[in-house]
Amino acid sequence: MNFLETVIRLIILRCDSYLKEKSGEGIDTFEKFPAVGAFMSGLEREDIKHWALVTGEAKEKAGSKGKKNGSGASKKKAGAGSAGGNSPEERYLSLIEMLGGDNVLVSLLDFCLAVFAIPEFDAYLIHHFGYSVNLHLACLLEQENFPGESRVLDALSRAEAICDVDRSVSPLQYATLSIDERVFAYASGDDRLSPRLSDFTELFKAGGENGLHESFVNGELIEKGTKFFKGGGKVLHLCGRGGRRFAAKSVAADINKDFLFLNIADLFTGNKSGAVKELRGALIREARFDGAGICLYGITQHFIGGRDTAGPSDNIRARRDLALLERLLFVPIVAAGIPLILISDAPVILMRSLSDREYSLIELPASYDYEGRTKLWEGLAKLHGLELDAKDYAMKYHLNASEAAGVIKSFLERREGGDEENTLILDAAAEKLITRISIERIEDAEGKDTGRVIYPATRLDDVKVKKEIRAVLDDVVNSVRLSAMILDTWGLRENYPYGRCVSLLLSGPPGTGKTMTANAIAGELGLPLYQINLSSIVDKYIGETEKNLEKAFSYAEKTNTVLFFDEADSLFGTRSQVHDAKDRHANTEVSYLLQRIEAYDGVVIMATNIKGNIDPAFMRRIRYVVNYENPDEALRRAIWAGCLKEGVPHGDIDLDYLAAQFDKFTGSVIKTVFLNACAYAAGRNESLEMLHIVHALKHELEKASSVTFTRDELGKYAYLA
Repeated sequence: MNFLETVIRLIILRCDSYLKEKSGEGIDTFEKFPAVGAFMSGLEREDIKHWALVTGEAKEKAGSKGKKNGSGASKKKAGAGSAGGNSPEERYLSLIEMLGGDNVLVSLLDFCLAVFAIPEFDAYLIHHFGYSVNLHLACLLEQENFPGESRVLDALSRAEAICDVDRSVSPLQYATLSIDERVFAYASGDDRLSPRLSDFTELFKAGGENGLHESFVNGELIEKGTKFFKGGGKVLHLCGRGGRRFAAKSVAADINKDFLFLNIADLFTGNKSGAVKELRGALIREARFDGAGICLYGITQHFIGGRDTAGPSDNIRARRDLALLERLLFVPIVAAGIPLILISDAPVILMRSLSDREYSLIELPASYDYEGRTKLWEGLAKLHGLELDAKDYAMKYHLNASEAAGVIKSFLERREGGDEENTLILDAAAEKLITRISIERIEDAEGKDTGRVIYPATRLDDVKVKKEIRAVLDDVVNSVRLSAMILDTWGLRENYPYGRCVSLLLSGPPGTGKTMTANAIAGELGLPLYQINLSSIVDKYIGETEKNLEKAFSYAEKTNTVLFFDEADSLFGTRSQVHDAKDRHANTEVSYLLQRIEAYDGVVIMATNIKGNIDPAFMRRIRYVVNYENPDEALRRAIWAGCLKEGVPHGDIDLDYLAAQFDKFTGSVIKTVFLNACAYAAGRNESLEMLHIVHALKHELEKASSVTFTRDELGKYAYLA
């Protein structure tokens, strides 16, 4: 017979003896309960002696510890179970030690084990005693007087270390106690994770093959967290974005402590309070059985509230949920002596009752500088045996550790043989992740379309501009490409704590190539272009425009996109004298933009039709300014020639005539005319000829003219109209 069976048989035997003593020796307590009676037939005297020897020593040891602690409860830290050994005797003794060696609580444990092993025993108790397992029943068996209120509360609080207690019953000494399958499995020597937790809880094993590699970034922060726990800290709070769980596991490995990782968001469905209470006991017991700490992640803005929540009611709900978590989960875990790691999005104190020595908040950086990104890509490449230009990827992609690792993982699943193909696959994986972070069309919390992300195929050679303008545009591209060398290798970063933004203002009449230039610069750099929808950004309500702009800048910082403000006069306009609240509100928006552009570390392109509309304060902060004019004849000819791609079937096109005759045409108008001419030719199943272009020219002139169109405007090809 194994030891656990002896424990169960003995608690049943004690019930049988108690009933016979009260009702007479002739009573057969098992008459109506054959399963219970059959189970009792295997009890041997040697088993009883072994049980008495084992439990006697354990109770004496636990009781002496309880007296030293002054409360009757053992202060043994998490890990009592796993530290006690793997045999049923050792496991049972560790459970007794968790209960402080209290005889009544040990009897409660025995009752619960018996009911779990032999469900018919529960019916036996109800039939003979009138109730299931409870504190009053254990007191009867241990011949303890009717428990007072303080005894009831203390005993049930300690019993919850192992048992589930139905606290809805009044009075509480009659509250039903039970154990789940994890407790019984643990007592039997089975170390599998509790079924109540296994679907959404991960047990990280600190020793041996734990799957962790060296930390390429955040090493100092991980070391700080390790020192905190080794110095007696209780709650380590990691916040920020990217690499937080890796950092938590690294700390766990450094202190050689297993940790249970649980996504807190999984608890908050339906009855929140009930869900937390139900799993709290299972989670704490699991940590004790495994000798593990607990890491709770997924503490999102939903629990914290703030600017990004929908409204005041959501902030109230968030604070209520956070208070619920602290009271029902965080505090009991800490009270049980279990090391706790909390992971949240925002740096908000989650447990104000603890001192700085007990609670440490560590904020992981939202993004890394060029040097940090380079180390990250170098480390990932070395880890997976890849050949890649870490400096190039550090320049192109401003990803955090978990995002960069996700890109590598996606690449490894799809890579092929050749280096060139693999580079394209890796770039595609990075761009796909960047797209997934936000979605192609960026929307705010209210569902407003604040812009769209474009991956331009246009290059600077496609933009027909004067040599002087092209030289400035080349300078802009080089400023971005070589910024890491200038700021880091040349050591200038500390001289420019702000003002590193590569900003470009494009001014000029409509259709002169400003939007195309913005696309070409992004395409030249291999970066996506985030084209801002100003109608959704600018808001009449005070503070909303700044809030919308912050979202745009934050997204651009995360994904390393080029920010493009088209027709930016409404945002970057001249500040006015303050006559009313409206003027003060508008000036505040301009001031915010000045500060945000100075703090931004990326590329901002602004386009305006009239340069004079831009606030002079902006002009001082803009690094590059390009003034576009309507193209001269040479540029117009180059634009017409650029439209004639190799794939366009065409006859003799008089480019000199087109460039000279239509001196008011901008590049945008020329492209529209050419496209319409191609559509006219294709519709007639013909190659492009002057006939088709003149047809499109006539339509454009009629559209643009406020007076009656005359054929003379077409010059020498008027006969084709």
